[in-house]
This record gives sequence, structure tokens and C-alpha cells, in this order.
Amino acid sequence: MTEPTKLSVGADADLPSTDAASLERLKRFGGGKLLGEMISLFISAAPERIGAARAGLDANDASATEMALHSLKSSSAQLGAMQMQRLSERGEHLAHSGSLDGVDRIVRDLEEEFPRVQIWLERARTVEAT
Repeated sequence: MTEPTKLSVGADADLPSTDAASLERLKRFGGGKLLGEMISLFISAAPERIGAARAGLDANDASATEMALHSLKSSSAQLGAMQMQRLSERGEHLAHSGSLDGVDRIVRDLEEEFPRVQIWLERARTVEAT
């Protein structure tokens, strides 16, 4: 697996955006096949969850936004997408408080971060398949 990727800007600049150790734990727990399936599921579900958060924002529905971000937070952490986990957690907390102020920026950041995570996970899945 690869070393954690560092962020370049923002408050989390010194924190890794990805964590290969998370993938190693999943592999030890369930083997390469399970890891590959979980990566595939995340790659297909994460855009839907981000879209659900965006839809909640557009509808000014803090509860729907919170639920979408909560789900994304958990799956991101499980697969080592740590920056996505942190962003989702921030947005979830804001939405839980009833405020959607700042959540739009967080969702945009998630929309930007996901393609990087997708590439990282696809590479990890390819390594597992060889």
C-alpha cells in the first residue's frame, strides 16, 4: 500500500487525506475479495451520498443533509478516506445543530476530494487484484 497522502491547504494540512492502514485492516479482517468489494461499493455509493447531501442543502433540509453526511462519514473512515471523513463530520455537526451555514462549502470540498480518493482506492484495488 502507499503512504498517507498529505493535504496541501486548509486547517487539516498536516493531517493525511488517506490512510492505507485502514485498507490493510480490512484486508486482514476479510481478505482481498472483501476489500475489493468494499472499495467498489464505496466508489459507487459515495457520489450518491454527496448528492443526497447536496439535495438536502438545496431543499434547506438539515436533517436530510445530516443523514447523508453521517453515512458518508462512516464509510469514508472505514476505507481510510480521512479527509472525506473529517469534512463529512464537520458538515454533519453543523446540520445536526440545525444550521446549514458553511455546509455548502463542505459539500463542494467533498465533491473535489472524492475523485482523488477514487483514484487512490482504485489503485489499491488493482494492487490487491495482482
